[in-house]
Amino acid sequence: MRYFCTIIAFAFAPLLMAQVLPKGWYLESSLHLGKAFKHRSTITIDFPGLSYGTELNFEVQTYGKKHWHQICGYPRWGIALSYLHSGNDAEMGACIAVLPNVTVDFFKSAKIRIFGRLGVGLGVVTKPYNRLYNPKNNMVGSYLNNSTTLRLGMAWRISKHLELRPSATFTHFSNAASTLPNLGINIPSFQIGICYMYDPVESTDYLKKDKESLSKRDKRVQFSHLISMGYRSVKTSNGPKFLVWHTSFDAGLYLNRSNRLKIGIEYDYIGATQVFATHSSGQNTPQRYWDASRISLFLADEIMLGRFAILAQLGFYLTQNPGQPWFMSIRLSGRYYLRDPYLNKTAPFLTITMKSHKIVAEYFSMGLGMSF
Repeated sequence: MRYFCTIIAFAFAPLLMAQVLPKGWYLESSLHLGKAFKHRSTITIDFPGLSYGTELNFEVQTYGKKHWHQICGYPRWGIALSYLHSGNDAEMGACIAVLPNVTVDFFKSAKIRIFGRLGVGLGVVTKPYNRLYNPKNNMVGSYLNNSTTLRLGMAWRISKHLELRPSATFTHFSNAASTLPNLGINIPSFQIGICYMYDPVESTDYLKKDKESLSKRDKRVQFSHLISMGYRSVKTSNGPKFLVWHTSFDAGLYLNRSNRLKIGIEYDYIGATQVFATHSSGQNTPQRYWDASRISLFLADEIMLGRFAILAQLGFYLTQNPGQPWFMSIRLSGRYYLRDPYLNKTAPFLTITMKSHKIVAEYFSMGLGMSF
């Protein structure tokens, strides 16, 4: 009860201090209540208690100052600080995360909005697996992890400066097999938030242009090339880490002004497979490097939000080399373009990517690419 009261105080105290914010800058404090669950039969710990916590989110409402705001439906950008008690203090502890996020509205009226929010960032699990001191926790093997949240909620405008926001939230922590074990922790929760808007964006503030004056869909075929690097552990908990190299080339076409469909080919080099093949055969021949190679064709959909993009990709393997978990893969990526891709034919970008097979993450990678 003492911890719960502390969380409530932490959640709502900042609202008292946010008396002067620029137009469209909002501050939301919220509480979570949910329960972590065992999503695999091999998980060796239980969650006897409820998961509870708090989140503080700084949010910026776009309203037409940039050319892409209207095209993308005036999304909101934010960065959140989140704390969640797992429900197992002895073997999992708490999950703390910093979450850059983007929010879009599915429905909007004078008093009610239905919205969805995606947050992806870095998180810390306070009690990961340790062979000596915490051997039962086979869900998370590292302090530092990826944290991803999906939120579907309603915003009710209860006054000029306040919104009440009940929602359903799903939170996931994992390190994508960079350190084993890595079964991941999943926490569905109910979230209730109150958002303070010192100088809110009203319907009359939106800067709207005639459709004819908005930037048109680019009809030319566009290309991009990417090189990224990651690492992963294999089989052994807290064992050695092996490099992963990835490169891809694709051709894309805008379906509309903010959505691009891509088709391409990619190559992965899995260092762990090459080392295993060399040790098994006793020979480090060119065949061992081919054994560690994977080639696949892929389809991808890229949603553009200014310089930021979210990309979902489905790949189908052309190779059948050792260690390939399945015939297809899924890749989710976030990209940040260093030049505005709407206004420039060539735009370099930074990317972070998670690759998985079925629902099991294989690795995270970071890289640099060019769209042209």
